[in-house]
Amino acid sequence: MLDANSLAAIALEARNCFLEEDAPEFLEILTRGIEDLKQILNESKNNQNLHDVYKELGRAAHSIKGGAGMAEMPLVSKLAHRIEDLFEALQQDRVEDLDTTLGLLVLGIEELENLVELEKNSCLLDTHSADELIIALDEFLKGLNPSNELAEIGFADDSFIKTALESDLSDCIQRVQEIIESEDLATPKNVKNSIDTLLEECELLGQALNCHWLVEISQLIKQLKSASEDDIINFTKEAIALIEKNKQLYLVETNPQLPQYSDYFQKLLLGDAPEKIEQLIIEQQPAVVTPQKIAENKPKFNLEKPPLPSNNRNLRIPINKVNKMGDLTGQLLVFYEQLSLYENQIKRGSLSLKKRTRLLSPLKEQLEYLYDQFSVREKENFNHNGHSSKAKNEEKIEFDTLEFDEYTQIHTTLQSLTELIIQIQELREDFDLVNREFQETLIDMRKCLDTLDQELREVRLVPFINLAGSFVKPLEKLNKDYHKSVQLIIEGEQVLIDQNIIETLRTPFNHIIRNAFDHGIEMPDIREKKGKSNPAQIKLSAKLEGNNVILTIADDGQGIDIKKVYEKAKMLGLFPQNKEFDQLPREEILGTIFSPGFSTASQVSDLSGRGMGMDIVKAEIEKLRGTIEVKTEIGKGTIFQLKIPMALNIISLLLVKIGSHTVAIPSENVLRVIRLSDHEIQDNQILWEDERISFYNLAQILPYNAPNLSIDMGQPYAGLLLQIGGEKVVMAVDAVVDEKPLVSKSLDDTVAIPPYLGGCTILGSGTVVPIFVPDYFKSLLIQRESKRQLKEIEKETLTVKMDELSIMIIDDSVAVRRTLNRTLTQVGYNVTQCRDGKEAWNTLQSTSEHFDLAICDLEMPGFDGYKVLQLIRASEAWKNLPVIILTSRDNDLHRQKAMDLGANAYLTKPFNPLKIIEKVKDVTLRF
Repeated sequence: MLDANSLAAIALEARNCFLEEDAPEFLEILTRGIEDLKQILNESKNNQNLHDVYKELGRAAHSIKGGAGMAEMPLVSKLAHRIEDLFEALQQDRVEDLDTTLGLLVLGIEELENLVELEKNSCLLDTHSADELIIALDEFLKGLNPSNELAEIGFADDSFIKTALESDLSDCIQRVQEIIESEDLATPKNVKNSIDTLLEECELLGQALNCHWLVEISQLIKQLKSASEDDIINFTKEAIALIEKNKQLYLVETNPQLPQYSDYFQKLLLGDAPEKIEQLIIEQQPAVVTPQKIAENKPKFNLEKPPLPSNNRNLRIPINKVNKMGDLTGQLLVFYEQLSLYENQIKRGSLSLKKRTRLLSPLKEQLEYLYDQFSVREKENFNHNGHSSKAKNEEKIEFDTLEFDEYTQIHTTLQSLTELIIQIQELREDFDLVNREFQETLIDMRKCLDTLDQELREVRLVPFINLAGSFVKPLEKLNKDYHKSVQLIIEGEQVLIDQNIIETLRTPFNHIIRNAFDHGIEMPDIREKKGKSNPAQIKLSAKLEGNNVILTIADDGQGIDIKKVYEKAKMLGLFPQNKEFDQLPREEILGTIFSPGFSTASQVSDLSGRGMGMDIVKAEIEKLRGTIEVKTEIGKGTIFQLKIPMALNIISLLLVKIGSHTVAIPSENVLRVIRLSDHEIQDNQILWEDERISFYNLAQILPYNAPNLSIDMGQPYAGLLLQIGGEKVVMAVDAVVDEKPLVSKSLDDTVAIPPYLGGCTILGSGTVVPIFVPDYFKSLLIQRESKRQLKEIEKETLTVKMDELSIMIIDDSVAVRRTLNRTLTQVGYNVTQCRDGKEAWNTLQSTSEHFDLAICDLEMPGFDGYKVLQLIRASEAWKNLPVIILTSRDNDLHRQKAMDLGANAYLTKPFNPLKIIEKVKDVTLRF
């Protein structure tokens, strides 16, 4: 496997390659192209070459976007993405104000050049101008005419949309018409259910195809339906006619103004005021602010005193703003730790100064004594000399020696030293006073920061019912549509969960619930025969365990057939052919349902057959650093349990030493700290309170090179008593440093992060300390027990077999090709690089070399990825060649088209090198 240094080198090479080769090349294309575009537009705005120019420039922006993502330059990638969208809009003839568009493009390209230059020189980026430009581009793009093409498909033609409307939408309408025309089925209840289903399907189809007119029509009909339930059949006929009319206009006319409403709906809505329909629709949508509006709508200041706000008024703040405030609070806490470190240094300096000033006190007394001694001697000398010449100088003497003191340079020096000592002593007292005030200020500062963190944490928290409650009505509708009886049970309604977690889990929850309803819950008559209760139950529950939230989705249906899962997994190559069912752990078999493309259903259903698969569900949960487990029993039901760590800024951490390294473990996971010298250790077990507990050295179970630490009972060697996987374990560490609340920061996942690393914290000294998550130590213990066997497997599969495999890389980005080449060759694969699809196809036709896998981009000059897939699958010689699509297009429509054309896997950029290796190994072993 690749170590951290290799991964860092790969990332650095990708960055340098992008900055030195890809970025200059594509920026030159954009700069030259925008000048050519101006000239073409000045000559003739209807020039046929415009679409080709837009396409070429859009592809250049797309390449910069992907390359910047690989090079970990998110701001460059984001800006390039907006420029690509603008070129896409130009190609689709959705832009009317060409002057403003060209101005934005010129500004965008200039800003891209500036950002790339700053990155190349390793300068600190000023993101203000780039952020403002991205906002302006977003606002301008929102104000454009709706796209007649699939927004997510980019530059593909609109035949896919038309086909979907002619087939899928027509089928949906046909089902409703059959119910209306049937004397037996045309009851108000059936018609109402059918129109509800139709509207839901229209809205989903409109969103998927980016047909805004279809979404608007569906939403408007939903609003008007409740007022027409007395004549629901006639209302449904008019609704179908309205949808059909707009569909035909879209299919036949060029750039029609949609939606168009019939007289029936105009009168039903607002009598003779159809213009208010547009107002109603506009109110449902967010306000669009264009760059022109930004300039026109300058703020007007009201000098009148505004009314005092009510104490109960609320303010809506976007969640990203709250997240940013949380990050800033965390940064303030890091600064606090630095100030605390400085305060400790000042305190030590104050103590040292206090000791030294004490040493000055005897010195001060000695100086005062010497001063007095010198004064007495001077007087004696004066008296002696004065007597011998008394007569001679009698007239000149004005004062007696006892009446006037005289001082020499020695007196002045001694006096200065004495005063200096006094000043130092006074300064030390002032220093102590300032230090005490500094300590008090730090205490107050910490209290304020803790309060701020708590308030921000509470702002982010919402009750679980916000997530669970949103599935009540959809489940009731599913009951009506599919004639089942399922009750939704919610437990832990008021458990507070981070808003970001709630939003991220909506789609996975929806998918799991629909699967449970479709495949898990039996029909009422079957449940009755089995002696099961009606209605069936789907239970959603939430509870908190420390800093984790445990979410459960359980049903009392028929459960998952483990043997059926095993057979399907074996057919897909997920298990070796010689591995029998009884030889595999139950958890390992169930885990295969999260593999890409896995399904045991014999046919795709409308209920649970569309949307993302369980592999995407797992990926979404892993984005939250969470885990998902499945438990099932035939005839009794299935339980999905999700464990998600709460996003906390400050957590209490125990800092410990492993060798010379400091690591942190959440204090809540540590049951007790044990002094190992006080306990007996034998056969990897420690005797603690008359109980033998498994004993491990933490340094030795971590999967990286670490020194073997010998336990010296004479040294202060500590053990941490942890609860792992339901059992107690003692982990040995070199020393316990401290326990304190510290800031927890997430890690960038550009490089693969081991699951046992939950983030990091920063000490006041600036030292970055990793935070370990003990829940994942169990997997490390299992790996440790089977380390020898794993090494043998790695030798067989990663060294012997890899040397025999050849991989073709097809991508127009030099940075991507070089990164993939370095990643794959380091683990033993033979790699051939091709600059585009046409070169790859020519190579396949002319070479006698054997290829075991192709990794292909989608958008390239010459042949695109779809074309390459079609050619490979149509070729007798290469039809069985496995192909992995690697693209920056991350959406279900692109993914589905690639899989339909025969792709074996679909990955997105920027990619993780370790995940690429894992996927390559998986695909080559399966195919």
